[in-house]
Amino acid sequence: MRHVPRGMMRYSMALQVPTVSLDGLNQLDEAWTTVAVLACHAEQMQTADAFGDGGPEIRTDWKILAAWHPLATTRCRLLWNDNGVSRAFNIRGCWDRDGRKRTLEIDATEIQS
Repeated sequence: MRHVPRGMMRYSMALQVPTVSLDGLNQLDEAWTTVAVLACHAEQMQTADAFGDGGPEIRTDWKILAAWHPLATTRCRLLWNDNGVSRAFNIRGCWDRDGRKRTLEIDATEIQS
């Protein structure tokens, strides 16, 4: 990802981790818990049509530069409230390239049904 000045990290995205609990019937209940709100810069990379479990989908790959957070892993997702529309980005990979714990380079996928 090209150099992005810190002032260009204009989007706020919620970092969410998966949680599992038992409901009243002792069945597993999966949900997402927000652990942090990160300043981010996002660039759309490519879009492709796919066919998923629910029918036709649009898969979009994104490069995201985000403020560093220790819980950001490939099990997490980013949630972006874009003008009243919630958009979820599944993290496929994240790196702290310079090792200084300042920023993360994230490869993410957004799937729209």
